[in-house]
Amino acid sequence: MDFSAASAAFLASLLVMLISLIGVIFSAGKLGQWMQRYLTYLATFSAGVFVLVAFDLASEAVRAGGWVVAVISVLIGATLMEGIHYIFPTKHHHHDVDNSHTHTPIEGRSVLFSDALHNIGDGILLVGAFETNWYIGLAATLGVVLHETVQEVSEYFVLRGAGYSNKGALTRSFLVSSTILIGFFLASTLSSVTWIVALFSGIAAGGFMSVVLHDLLPHALASVRSNGGTYMHILAGLVGAGLMLGIQTALPEEEPMDPSRVMEETEQLPEINEPLVPSAPSKAAPKANRSTNSTVGTPSIVEATTTSAEGTGGTPASEPSVSEPALSTDGQSVDTGGIPRAR
Repeated sequence: MDFSAASAAFLASLLVMLISLIGVIFSAGKLGQWMQRYLTYLATFSAGVFVLVAFDLASEAVRAGGWVVAVISVLIGATLMEGIHYIFPTKHHHHDVDNSHTHTPIEGRSVLFSDALHNIGDGILLVGAFETNWYIGLAATLGVVLHETVQEVSEYFVLRGAGYSNKGALTRSFLVSSTILIGFFLASTLSSVTWIVALFSGIAAGGFMSVVLHDLLPHALASVRSNGGTYMHILAGLVGAGLMLGIQTALPEEEPMDPSRVMEETEQLPEINEPLVPSAPSKAAPKANRSTNSTVGTPSIVEATTTSAEGTGGTPASEPSVSEPALSTDGQSVDTGGIPRAR
């Protein structure tokens, strides 16, 4: 792997990690008070974001591994999330979040697990993008950063809704985002990573869909039954989905090449040993050979014979040999460069 491409992919991965701390802007001040007041609607906003994220990841799994691998990996992800819910029952935390409203508890661990797998896939894709070329690498980085900004804010809302403190939510988000480095090292060392992208993307898609269906939607429905606000929840979900869809449409993810394919195609390039500028013909060539090097547009002997035959009623005119000089009207020989002339 090229050192400059590896360095760029590593720096891009670190930038994505820092995005996980964007929730700090909602930790205090007026934004913090606003978040506390509308937290239940922000959880529904996150549901809309995660639906689009799951769809995007499932599409990536299809592109990387085909429909069979994508369907199996999505089912594995959803099954894993349901298994976590069953084996480890929900423990609803109560820290500094105002939970005076009645709602079903949100499970934050499922979001963290799905995001961890998602970040591994992002690390792999960034390496492949920079291995292809710098333009695709920078475009992919911009797309991932914008996607992660909306997703990490939504994840912060979910973790706060699950009862984690501000510090606990930010710490967990940052630790989970560090799994992008796992994807970076996997893509840098393994010979092929396409199947890893398909597997992790599909599992993460199934995990996010499980979070939406098992946690966020029941939370929104319980809030509607207790406090009303049906249209506000619908609007919040549509805004979240619309925002994510707008980002995906405006900045579609570039199609990076598998790092292993980049190396293979580079090694298979043919070596050009011939000079780019053709050598000039030798000036010392004998005049006898000039007939074989006639320029474009010079009629051949057969063409000249045919033309002459047509002009004499079908009877071919006698032609001088290649070495025979043509005679002018005054009887002197004229050098025609080996081009036959009718007499």
